[in-house]
Amino acid sequence: MRKQLYSEPHDIIINKHHVTLTHCSKIIFPDHHITKADVIDYYLAIAPHMVPHLVSRPLTLLRFVNGITEEGFYQKEAADYFPAWITRKKVPKKSGGFTQYVVCNNAATLVYLTNQLTLTYHAWLSKTDALTKPDRMIFDLDPAGKADFKDVAAAARLLHDYFAMRHIMPRLMTTGSRGVHVIISLKRNHTFDTVRAVARSIAEWCVNQKPELVTLESRLKKRDNKIYLDVLRNAYAQTSVAPYSVRARPGAPVATPISWDELFAGSIRHADQFTIKTIFDRLKHTNPWHHEAHSVSLDNLKL
Repeated sequence: MRKQLYSEPHDIIINKHHVTLTHCSKIIFPDHHITKADVIDYYLAIAPHMVPHLVSRPLTLLRFVNGITEEGFYQKEAADYFPAWITRKKVPKKSGGFTQYVVCNNAATLVYLTNQLTLTYHAWLSKTDALTKPDRMIFDLDPAGKADFKDVAAAARLLHDYFAMRHIMPRLMTTGSRGVHVIISLKRNHTFDTVRAVARSIAEWCVNQKPELVTLESRLKKRDNKIYLDVLRNAYAQTSVAPYSVRARPGAPVATPISWDELFAGSIRHADQFTIKTIFDRLKHTNPWHHEAHSVSLDNLKL
């Protein structure tokens, strides 16, 4: 990763927009002495890889204004002081009124939000032009208790084999935390309820194959050291962590696209393997998502 040294405040121009960087020397990850400037520099450099996965999607921002040693907070509403050039999407609330979500369509927005100490970006599974029709189906594989990353890989293989029987190759991503996401790109022909029902039936198939390994039990105390196949993210207004997002964990790990070959070969040893300091060396040699994902019909996924 490049090392930028910013005076404070420091104005930069990105995508013809002025972004003022402030408090750049603030320590965000104390154990590794990673500063706000380091995080800004990371997002500026990763933007060409990350922004395409954010375009046209409402975001929920996870901010850590005092670094990761203090609790962060989620922000859905675009602040009044955000500049006018940042795209917003007005989304109706069930209780009435609207939420003005931020949409990150360029590197300038990504850097501006990072300067607000947004550390992790969570994106909708649908786009602004069709909020009720998801273009992604996600399985979040979350280990419980004594389950380790080898168990996560074994659970992911179940999903791989299911889709391989249908000649479909899902995308795969470490979360930067403990698990992985298995992601299917969908044609936007169905509602979230329909997509979630199909995802649930696929997860049930996996449980039937290896009940000793995977579970659909959402309550942590009842997961019995198994891998939880979480399909609940497949719902309107739910989000998943965006590729290359930084996680609030020691060393600043990032959610990282990986290949199935890497997972099965054992070269991916844990879900927080790649960090803001190592991801660019990886991208020089491999980028499993360098091609646009092929969208499939939901009907091709059913049992």
